[in-house]
Amino acid sequence: MEMSDRSNAKDKEGKLIGAIKEITVTGVDAKITDFAVVGNVPEASSAHYAFYKCKVHADSSLDLEYRVRIHLKPSLSGAETTKTTGKMMHGTTKDIYFSAKPPDLGLKGDASYAIDYVYLDAKDPRTGAWVNLRTYSRLDVFKVEKKITCGARTPHYSNGCELLKHYANDQCEIHLAEHSKASADYGAGKITVAEFDFIAKAYGKDINTICANCCTPAPKGRICEEHDIPSSAKAGTSINIGVCVENTGKIKANYWVDVKISGPDYSTTLTSAKKSIDVGKKDKIYVRWDLPLNLKSGTYTIDAVLYA
Repeated sequence: MEMSDRSNAKDKEGKLIGAIKEITVTGVDAKITDFAVVGNVPEASSAHYAFYKCKVHADSSLDLEYRVRIHLKPSLSGAETTKTTGKMMHGTTKDIYFSAKPPDLGLKGDASYAIDYVYLDAKDPRTGAWVNLRTYSRLDVFKVEKKITCGARTPHYSNGCELLKHYANDQCEIHLAEHSKASADYGAGKITVAEFDFIAKAYGKDINTICANCCTPAPKGRICEEHDIPSSAKAGTSINIGVCVENTGKIKANYWVDVKISGPDYSTTLTSAKKSIDVGKKDKIYVRWDLPLNLKSGTYTIDAVLYA
């Protein structure tokens, strides 16, 4: 800080006004850079999506708290327009992101919005009041994408149902693996944010709860424990082997089994007829084993493979 002696200063009438010093004041040099649109946001959104970012550079010598405000044209319900940084150490930087979760706007198509002004404020540590430091005139444009519906064409699929079916598992459900794949495709630009958000709305659900009668789950079942298998048999006779099967899926389905029998110098596979089993039910599927007359004495292993 420089000072100069003005002890002989006079007012406009020529009267002495006392000893006055000139002071050099250094202004707060905080600023904003790196303004950028980072993405579009979906109408009727299920979550907040980032649409804008910038970088705050703190003052070179003062530790202050900053506030960034943006002005949207037109205004957008559900959009963040003010973000604070918390107290920043002098000479540091911080990226600031703005996100939005727009409601159902009744859009007929994608709508454009602009960030036309960005304001940088600082909190006066003496009074706690916010003081504007900089105002930036901008014209940064992003879009609110029209919401996806079950029956209408999407940017990449014939309709919303087909979009959900593409990502759902064979039980017509969207869980972590399916959601992660959709997220990766969104990041790679293979689907839009509106398409991704539509998938996100089905997370943890059967997609038929989003789009009725959209998807038919695949049959699902398991081999259970309550088999009907004799403990012994005689060569040259015939026995029935019953394999316990449970329908663990969501639909009634036809099941069949391949039963492999192996023992001393012997192996054969028997295929059953198909049998319909209701959802959540257990039943036995039988094959007939005609034991060869020359079958050797010993222990024979029975294995089964289930098909649906």
